[in-house]
Amino acid sequence: MPEPSTAAFDAEVARALRSLEADSAVPALDPLGDPAGAARALSAEGDGAPLLLRAAPELGAPQRDKDARFGPAPRDPVWLRIERGASALRLAPLRLAGVGRPRSGTAGAAGAGEAAGAGEGAAEPRDAVRVEVTSAQGPCCTAPSCTRERTHVAAWLVLAPPPRSPAPARAVAAQRLLVAEAQDLDPGPAEALVESVAAPLAAALRVPLVTARGTEPPGAIAPRPLPEPAPAPALTAAALARFAIRTEGELLVLRDHASQGPRGSATRNALIGAALLVAALALWVQVMRSASAGDSGIAIGIGSAAALLSLAGYAFLGVARFSSRYAARSAPVASFGPGRFVVAPWVSRTGAIDLRPEGRLGAAISAGEVHAVRVQSRGDRFAVEIDTDHGPIDALLTDREDVARYWRDAMDRAVASVRHPGGPSAKQRLRARSQAQQPAAAS
Repeated sequence: MPEPSTAAFDAEVARALRSLEADSAVPALDPLGDPAGAARALSAEGDGAPLLLRAAPELGAPQRDKDARFGPAPRDPVWLRIERGASALRLAPLRLAGVGRPRSGTAGAAGAGEAAGAGEGAAEPRDAVRVEVTSAQGPCCTAPSCTRERTHVAAWLVLAPPPRSPAPARAVAAQRLLVAEAQDLDPGPAEALVESVAAPLAAALRVPLVTARGTEPPGAIAPRPLPEPAPAPALTAAALARFAIRTEGELLVLRDHASQGPRGSATRNALIGAALLVAALALWVQVMRSASAGDSGIAIGIGSAAALLSLAGYAFLGVARFSSRYAARSAPVASFGPGRFVVAPWVSRTGAIDLRPEGRLGAAISAGEVHAVRVQSRGDRFAVEIDTDHGPIDALLTDREDVARYWRDAMDRAVASVRHPGGPSAKQRLRARSQAQQPAAAS
C-alpha cells in the first residue's frame, strides 16, 4: 500500500502538543493500544513530571444508509496533560491546524452530527470528576451454533463541562473519554486489565473510581495487580499519534489518522476522468466525420472506443465525486468483529465502518485462521503482516520499526480478543483433509 506524506499531519500534531506545553519527543501513554504499558507507567512513582496520555471521545449512534448498516462516525483521539495529585488537567485535540487553515473533513463530519465536539478545537482546561468502569455482553462470534458471550469492559474518564461554556451547555451530561478497554469470554481477565489502568489513573487524578463493586474514594483506591508481560518502552507522542485503536460500535477499529482516506485520491480520479472524456470527445468527432464520409466500418470501430472511454471517464468522475465528499479525517486500517477481521474495510462518507463482513481486499477472514501477526521489512519500511490460511496480508506500513512492533502487538491482542475458542473449524478441517489427499492422488 502506498505511504502518504505525513509532514502536514506531523506539524499539526506538534502544534497540538505545544498548546499543552508538551514536546513531540516525550513518551506518551496509550492505554487503548498498550494497556499494560500504561498501567505500569501510571502505577510507578512519578518524579513530578506531568503525564501525557491519549484518550478517545465517546461516539454517537450507529448509522444506516438504505439497506447498509454502519458503525458510528469516527472522531479523533485527544491528548490529556495530567499532573499527579490534581483533578485539573488540560485537554487538546490530536492535531491543530495552523491559523487560517481549515481542518479538512471537519465541516462534513460535523454536518453528519458525529465528528464535531469537545476536544476538536483549541486546548482547554478541564476538571476530572471520576473514573468509571462499565461492562457489556456481546456475542462470541457469528456462528449460529455458538451461544457463548464475550464481555467487553471499558474505563471512562468523566470530565466536568468546560468552565467557560454557557449555562445550557453545562446542563448537558458530563463528557466521557474512553481510556482503556478489553474483551474476553471470561470477564475476569478483561476486568483485571482495565482496572489495572483505571485504578492508578483515578488515584493520580484524586477522583473516585466507580466499578460494579461500588465506589472507591480517592484516598482509598486499592492497588491492582500489574499485567504481564512487561511491555516494550512507550512510543513518543510524535510516533504514537498517527495510528489509534478503539471500539466503534460492535467493532474494534485501527485507524490511520494521517490518511485522508478516499479524499486523497479525489483530485487524481477527477483528472483521469476528465482526460478520458476529452479523448472520448475527440473520438466522437471522428465518428461523425467518418459517418458523413460513408466509412461506416471505421465509424463503428471508433464509436466503440469512444463509448468505452466515455463510460470509463464517467466512472472515474463518479468515484472522484464520492471521494471528495469523504468527511472523516482518518481511514480505517483494519476492523475486528465477533470471530473475524477485515483489512481495509468499506466506509461511509462520514468514515463509519460498513458492518458487512467484507472490505476492499475481499471478504472477512476468521480470526481462527490467523497463524501469526509479524513485522516484515519492506525495503526501507516495515509492514505489519497478518499471516492467515489464505496467505499473508500487509495490514499496516510505516517507516519505523518500533511503531510497527507496537501495532503488531496491538493487532495480535485484537485478533485474540475476537477469536472463537476451540480447535480448527469445520472449514479448516475440510481444507486440511483436501491438502492431505492431494499428494496421495498425485502418487
